[in-house]
Amino acid sequence: MKISSSVILACLALLSACSTLNEQECRSADWHQLGIKDGQQGEPANLLDEHKESCTRYNVRPDESRYLAGREAGLKQYCQPGNAFRLGMNGEAYKGVCPLDVDAAFRRNNAAALEVYNSKKKIEDTDRQLSRKEHELTEKDTSDKERIRLREEIRELDRKRDRLRSDLHYQERELDHLMDEARYRGEPR
Repeated sequence: MKISSSVILACLALLSACSTLNEQECRSADWHQLGIKDGQQGEPANLLDEHKESCTRYNVRPDESRYLAGREAGLKQYCQPGNAFRLGMNGEAYKGVCPLDVDAAFRRNNAAALEVYNSKKKIEDTDRQLSRKEHELTEKDTSDKERIRLREEIRELDRKRDRLRSDLHYQERELDHLMDEARYRGEPR
């Protein structure tokens, strides 16, 4: 069986796309700085295994101890309470990478902020649905039966949006409380 060169090239391209580092990066890496960068981004510890796998192809061995020391330093920045709030408000869930002494608080703060983010997205989605239904209602070719159905759907969406807004108000109060607690303890926001 003959394999075409284009299939081989496609497979090689696919393999290289899965690599965390290319040959140049493997050969010139400052493993401590790379660890800091990965830690600051909240990357899981097993990313080092992926770096090792990428660099093994080029006969480069990562400096594991320097990488892990750098990652630990980077995690100190990532695991600040303010970052938990920021990540959640941007729709990013906590990856479970912080040390045990701050993990529970980070998880709680991130979850509260993420809940607010998700509620806002649900309200936006409901608003879009309402706009579509209201537009359908005003179209000339909408039958009377359709109009009755659309009005009921609009009423239901209005009720849903009211519930979501009420939930959001409560969630924002909870988030404010957690942020105040973090400020009171002198933790950076």
